[in-house]
Amino acid sequence: MRSLRLGKIFGITAELHWSFLFIVLLIFLSFAVQELESAISTGIFFFFLFLSVFLHELVHSVVSLSRGIKVRKIILLPIGGIALTEEMPEKASDEFLIAVSGPLFNFLVVIAVWLLVSLFPLPFPWELFSGAFTMEELDTAFLNPLFAIFYVNLILGAFNLFLPALPLDGGRVLRSLLSMRIGHLKATRFVTTISSFISIMLFLIGFFAANPILIIIAFFILFGAKEEAHLVELKHVFRQLKTAELVEKDPLILEANIPVGIAIEELFARRKLACLVDFGNNRYGVFDLSDIPQKIIPNEPLGKYAKQIEPIDISMPADKVLERFITRNVSILPVFENGVLIGAISIGAIERAHRFLKCEQAVSSAISGEIKKQFG
Repeated sequence: MRSLRLGKIFGITAELHWSFLFIVLLIFLSFAVQELESAISTGIFFFFLFLSVFLHELVHSVVSLSRGIKVRKIILLPIGGIALTEEMPEKASDEFLIAVSGPLFNFLVVIAVWLLVSLFPLPFPWELFSGAFTMEELDTAFLNPLFAIFYVNLILGAFNLFLPALPLDGGRVLRSLLSMRIGHLKATRFVTTISSFISIMLFLIGFFAANPILIIIAFFILFGAKEEAHLVELKHVFRQLKTAELVEKDPLILEANIPVGIAIEELFARRKLACLVDFGNNRYGVFDLSDIPQKIIPNEPLGKYAKQIEPIDISMPADKVLERFITRNVSILPVFENGVLIGAISIGAIERAHRFLKCEQAVSSAISGEIKKQFG
């Protein structure tokens, strides 16, 4: 299921993940059979949660842009958001600043609200801070917009910063600090281990407390941390390669004006997932079978369905090529040298190179172990 596109700001696309809408709808339906006041307070809570998550991720994105890292899109999730960048921060200091900026914004909002209600005679449920309170009292407090802003930003900032697990901000902050001493790869492995432990604890707490939100967060952390660690491991492996070793000299190139139906037949005949599309004037796009819409008109030109893509230069490091594939989500990318197309790199070439490097490392490790046995 696709995310809902909201628009663009600073050249960054903002999208609302389907899970956000699903959880809001689920909670509203649960309140539909209860009193109206609870439904209204829940609506106010989710409105300010949406707004706070968006601004949180926007601050991350602005800081990323200031560090020279392009941001393609922001995806808003119920428990936070994701800013999809074109590359991962190379410097530990950049990752630290980007990660800490979002929660700091939330805490600044909390401080601003606290000062506002302290200095001016504005309605605010101070009684909630004097002792224990019930969920009914909390629901009523959300009818106060200032309290809703205060509470949402406090929880969002604290959750993201003080839980040292990837892919949350706290995990990125911890990794950036460790990277300064032990390197990015070792720091990622260490924080991934911590993240797995935290996800198990959250799952157990959520299970025994019958709290589905904690269970969702546990799975989000578990799979997010594993994916992050896998990407870092891949980048480390691909630093051993040169981009030229991945280039296929004779990729399938089709003209942009041919019917898309003929292009699909050609791809099937050659058993290929994607091809380059020639728009003329040394401009190329990508047509990917895994990314075409559900309904197409076979007689329409191929160029209408092709994705405009920035080519790879042959001088680009192989680990950056890997990042480009992940961030663009395509199966093939054109490769240029001195402004001229010389071939393409496919996802198949990436996968073959990865398998070869893993086998090479395994064999080298086995041989090294045998030598140590004989001469140790």
